[in-house]
Amino acid sequence: MPRNINLHLLEHLRALVTERHVTRAAEVADIGQPAMSASLGRLRTMLKDPLLVKTARGMEPTPYAIELAKAIQIAFEALDAPQQGRSDFDIGMAERTVRIISTEAVALLFLPALMARVREQAPKMTIRWSSGDLRRAAELLREGEVDLVISSLRNIPTAYYSSSLYPQRACCIVRRGHPGIDGKLTMAQFLQYPHVAFGVSAAALSVVDSLVEGALDGLGVKRLVAVTVPSFLVSPAVVAKSDLLAVIPDRIAAESASRYPLQILELPFDIGALDLAMYWHTRSHADPAQQWLRAALRETTHEAHGLTAA
Repeated sequence: MPRNINLHLLEHLRALVTERHVTRAAEVADIGQPAMSASLGRLRTMLKDPLLVKTARGMEPTPYAIELAKAIQIAFEALDAPQQGRSDFDIGMAERTVRIISTEAVALLFLPALMARVREQAPKMTIRWSSGDLRRAAELLREGEVDLVISSLRNIPTAYYSSSLYPQRACCIVRRGHPGIDGKLTMAQFLQYPHVAFGVSAAALSVVDSLVEGALDGLGVKRLVAVTVPSFLVSPAVVAKSDLLAVIPDRIAAESASRYPLQILELPFDIGALDLAMYWHTRSHADPAQQWLRAALRETTHEAHGLTAA
């Protein structure tokens, strides 16, 4: 990277990669659109890379721009760290509303312990936690409709901030006493019995079920989905009363097995890790109230799941 590139240009580059739009990047950086266009031109010349290119889907960052944005994020986090404990900020007096989206199942796992901490330490803070279309996570963050997304996302732009909360994987649940499955699940059994799937909308499946469908397509096979439900929390209840199968995150399965007679089985194919993380936009990164809330989420999660803080 050229030595004469300054912090403002680095901030502009990160905004451009995150927003993928010159006007929106200008708004995030609090400068005019012509100034951001000029910055993009300077960056292209200095870095000898187009950085953003026009495609059928709009402006897309080049691989080099994405890698630079990652490095800039790490550097800026290091610069921000000494300010996070600023003595002039009193979380007990902070009157803020923070908007969070996740699945209902994630809210059940996180919200009780988080709100206990919020009421004790930040009583004037309001949490607006709702379910939402996580396929639109980047858009919702970019447009300022939400402040924090908690999910297992693989397609969010790398220039957004993120922090891992805990590791998890997908598993398959079936009822105890299932007529054809006992203790182990084969691919033939997975395809033989119909499934319960989580539909985030009338036309789309959850992140987990979409990954399952993609893996099966790659293997050239299909499963039968008998019913789609509005939440992972519904799937165990349906499975417990039928011969249906469901693929859900392992931590939700473990929680559900304490209430329903379920077998928790390993999938007969791999869809990769589903590590849960929180994601946020540049505009809220340095806000001390949201910094406190993100730290509280990490701490309560680690305490609840016996993890070591990262």
